[in-house]
Order: sequence, then C-alpha cells, then structure tokens
Amino acid sequence: MSCLRRIAGVTRIDRIRNKEVCDRVGLLQDVANRIQQWRMQYYGHVQRMDHTRYRKLALHGYVHGTRKQGRPKKR
Repeated sequence: MSCLRRIAGVTRIDRIRNKEVCDRVGLLQDVANRIQQWRMQYYGHVQRMDHTRYRKLALHGYVHGTRKQGRPKKR
C-alpha cells in the first residue's frame, strides 16, 4: 500500500483511507486479491508440468524420515 500512496502523492499523515487511494490510482482489484490470482495461475502452470520437473517435485514433495526428539545437541 505504501507504493500506491507514493504514486498518489499521499502520506499517512493525510489520513486518507486505502480504498480512496486505490480509487485515485485507478486500481480495480485489491492488491491481496491480485497476488492470490497470480498464485493460482502459477499453481495451474506447475500442475500442467511434467512429473519429473523439479518445481513440481518441490510442490508435491514429501520429506522422508523423522527427527530426533528433544533439544538439539550443542556443538
């Protein structure tokens, strides 16, 4: 939101709400909704990849084994 305020020339001292700043800049979507949309698009992109690609393996990966119980030893 700070970058949008900088674009609009508004500071926090002006006490203008975020919704009004978005209207001034002409932003149609909320920033959080836009980021969520990008994430979903990338998820679909990764889902269509081959099963041997590292990005898909990392997304659906599973770490095998267990850790020791208790506090780590000092070294």
